[in-house]
Amino acid sequence: MKKIYLAGPDVFLPEANEHFSRIKKKAASLGFQAFSPFDSEKKPENVTGIDLARHIFEENLKLIHDCDLVLANCNAFRGALVDDGTSFELGYAAALGKRIYGYIQRRCPLPDIVAGRIPLKDHPSGYPMDEDGFLVNEDFGNSINLMLEYSIEKSGGALIEGDESLALQEMARLEITGNPGKSGDT
Repeated sequence: MKKIYLAGPDVFLPEANEHFSRIKKKAASLGFQAFSPFDSEKKPENVTGIDLARHIFEENLKLIHDCDLVLANCNAFRGALVDDGTSFELGYAAALGKRIYGYIQRRCPLPDIVAGRIPLKDHPSGYPMDEDGFLVNEDFGNSINLMLEYSIEKSGGALIEGDESLALQEMARLEITGNPGKSGDT
């Protein structure tokens, strides 16, 4: 049974444990064993602050290392783009040679996603500019940052349009057929 690490900002949901429980049940029904960032084997006692943050970091790295696949929630989080921690986890998984699957509610060009989530203003270049003075010019057709989207593709996985349930179904189909990365959604 292949092991899946569940990456994403889902840990910040008010009902995160219930959310992960549903995903794990769905994964098990498809022949996978899923692990959330909460599934660390070492539960620290009396550890707080920066020491707890360091512990979480180390334990999540171990979980990613021990899993065969990564399923990442690539929806925008606290802004217009993929969660920072999820982005790191994707890069780490790619460096380890793990196959990565991501999911996003709606696939459309990244500038459209950004325009729908943060204030932009016109710029003489023809590209919109954000409030911090950066152009929104990553206009290549990708739905998430190109380094993330093509890390997923290069890993042999796929970026899937839909929620985690649909992503798990598509991951199972691709893994069973032996055609990872051949999703019609990539």
